[in-house]
Amino acid sequence: MARIVILSSDTGVVVVAMYFYRLLAAHGLAELCLRGGDDKARFIHVHVIAVKVGKPVCEVLPTAHALTGCDTTSKFDMKAAGNEAEPVLYLKDFGRADTDVQDCVQNAEKFLIQVLHRGNNGIEMMDHLHFNWYHHIKSTTITDLPLSSYATEGHIQRAFHAAYMQVNCMGDFS
Repeated sequence: MARIVILSSDTGVVVVAMYFYRLLAAHGLAELCLRGGDDKARFIHVHVIAVKVGKPVCEVLPTAHALTGCDTTSKFDMKAAGNEAEPVLYLKDFGRADTDVQDCVQNAEKFLIQVLHRGNNGIEMMDHLHFNWYHHIKSTTITDLPLSSYATEGHIQRAFHAAYMQVNCMGDFS
């Protein structure tokens, strides 16, 4: 029985491990665990979690992680909000070499709107969400408003690069 134990407490390592678990399992890996924690060591059984959440979720984790904030991108909102915003619906091709980047940018913007404002009443652009919040939320200050679509596109492009680097880090290992 093949087993890998990764020593890390970094969320990005968990994300990449979950993304690649099925590929590694297809090559004979039975267990993939992370040992993390500073004071008290604990084991995260990635193989169990990856099977439980399913392949579609594991395939979009690097993207959702990069878009909501990782080591190479700014924090956009809470990770839990990203999990609840239906990442599989919006992000399935994000970060892949053979996709239309502009389609990915548009879908990622829709995803980020869901992250910030679930039940967004058909809003599909950050500019519209920004306008809506400015005019309809009384306690909103300028610093609380979401980014413009232009600024969000820069964030999405950085996240695309981060996700691309993660999902292609093993080259043509298949």
